Amino acid sequence: MKMPTRRQFLKTAAVAAASAPFIARGAAKDAFEIGLVADAQFADIEAKGTRFYRQSIAKLGAAVEHFNGRDLDFCLHLGDLIDREWRSFDEITRPLAKSRHRFHHLLGNHDFEVLDEFKPRVPGRMGMERRHSFFDHRGFRFVILDTNDVSTYAHAPLTPENTAAVTELARLQAAKLPQAKPWNGGLGAAQLAWLDRACREAGTQRLKVIILAHHPVLPATEHTLWNPADALALIERHRHVVAWLNGHNHAGAFAERGGVPFVTLRGMVETLATTAFATARVFPDRLVLTGHGREPSRELVFRAT
Repeated sequence: MKMPTRRQFLKTAAVAAASAPFIARGAAKDAFEIGLVADAQFADIEAKGTRFYRQSIAKLGAAVEHFNGRDLDFCLHLGDLIDREWRSFDEITRPLAKSRHRFHHLLGNHDFEVLDEFKPRVPGRMGMERRHSFFDHRGFRFVILDTNDVSTYAHAPLTPENTAAVTELARLQAAKLPQAKPWNGGLGAAQLAWLDRACREAGTQRLKVIILAHHPVLPATEHTLWNPADALALIERHRHVVAWLNGHNHAGAFAERGGVPFVTLRGMVETLATTAFATARVFPDRLVLTGHGREPSRELVFRAT
C-alpha cells in the first residue's frame, strides 16, 4: 500500500480550504487567527480499523507547514498527541519543532498510555507547566482543562487518585450512563472550583471565555466527560463563556446549548489518505472555523454577554 506524503496532505488540505463557505466579516484589527488540531495519536504500530497511526507524522507535518504560512497568534492540540508508548513523544514532537507558532497542548487519555512510572511526567513531556491552566489573549481567556483529572488511566494503580476513579467509574456504570467508559474521565472538585474562579475573574475583567478540553460535554455519547452536568451548570452561571472546543471523538460533533456552541474537532489519526485540522479566525462576536481535509467549516456566533 502506497502511503500518502506530507506534500499530498498539504495539497488535499488546500483544496478543502478553498471550498470553505464562510468569509470572515468585520474589522480585521479586531480579529486574530489560531490553528487547531485534535488527536494526532501517533504510534509506530500497524493501522487498526480506520486509524493510521504512523501517518500522523506526515499529517501533522503538513498542518504545521500550512500554519507556518499563515499569520497565526498560536496553535492548539486538543489532546491525544500519542496513542501509546513513551518513545512516541520523541517522534511526534519532531514536526512540532518546525512550527514558528507556539503550540498549547491539552492532555488526552491516550497520552497516559505509557508505563506507570512515566504517567506523572506526561504533562512535562508535552511542555505543560500545569495540567490545567489559562491564558488571556486579545479580549479572551482561553481555559485549558484536564478532563483526565478523575480517571482510571492517568494515575498508577493503587494510588489514591486511581482508587477514587475506579470507585467513580463503578458508580457511573451502575447508573448505566453512556459515558461510563474507561477511556473517559471527569473534572474533580478542586479543578471545578478553580474553573469557577477563572471564569468569575474573567468576567470582572470583561474577558470572554473559550474553554478547551479533550473530552466533550455535548452531545451526550459514550465519549462524553464523566460529569458533564457540573461543567454545563458552570457555563450557565457565567454568560461570558462563549464556546467549548474539544477532541476525543474522532468522528467530530456539534451541539449548542444556551447560545454556546460545543464543537468536537475530528481526529487527525483517522483514515489513510485524508487529514483533519482547522484554522479559526476569532472575532469579538464569533469564531469562523475553516476546516481542512475532513474537518468541516463553521461559523460560531457567540451569545450576548
